[in-house]
Amino acid sequence: MKFLFCLLSVLAIASATTFTFDGLMKCESKGIWCFTIRAMEYDLISNDEIAKYKKCNGPNMLLDKMPTEYKMSGSQDNDGLLDNYFEVGFEVTHNCTGTEQYIYTDYVEVPVKEGVFSMSKNFDLNANDVMP
Repeated sequence: MKFLFCLLSVLAIASATTFTFDGLMKCESKGIWCFTIRAMEYDLISNDEIAKYKKCNGPNMLLDKMPTEYKMSGSQDNDGLLDNYFEVGFEVTHNCTGTEQYIYTDYVEVPVKEGVFSMSKNFDLNANDVMP
């Protein structure tokens, strides 16, 4: 019984997928602005937060037009029942334009068998959109 538990524990650890995310947030604002970006794994029953990054930028005349970089990572052990793919997307909350805004990206399907997955997205917060 102990052997079976140890074997299942090793298999669960071996099957985890590591995710890394990065990109730029563009906001042309002379005031203080903040953003939170969450990498999400979407399922029918419940969604999982893979990683989260939050940052605020203060007023700085030299930096007000420079994009802000984000980097984050996380892992997922498994996906929904009878589903062999992680459905990964981003949720961004920001106040670049003075009021709280939201951006939701389409999800991409990542095979559960992937050991490592990287994704990069850039956002224009003034336009409240993903940059091409």
